[in-house]
Amino acid sequence: MPATERVVWRNASCTVWVGYDEAGELVFTGQDRAYLDGYEYRVAVPPHQFDKVRAALGAGPDTDVVDLVCTHVDDVMRLGERSWLDHHGIEHRFGSY
Repeated sequence: MPATERVVWRNASCTVWVGYDEAGELVFTGQDRAYLDGYEYRVAVPPHQFDKVRAALGAGPDTDVVDLVCTHVDDVMRLGERSWLDHHGIEHRFGSY
């Protein structure tokens, strides 16, 4: 998990944190307690994709991406992180454990 991350979304079965990792990537870390008897996952967005995130959420080039995601979390989580990123053509990596 990124060293400086915030809980950005929570429901009865899932918690999602967002922050930057040591490489400067935007990272969504989730813990889903309902699916497959529980699992954790990580969705990482490289810095060269940040302008696409900003554009998708209607922000300027100097807007902090973590702050932006926190402000628009309902829009992102309505589809789910990966689906929202895919919908906007934003490159990302997914891993689960």
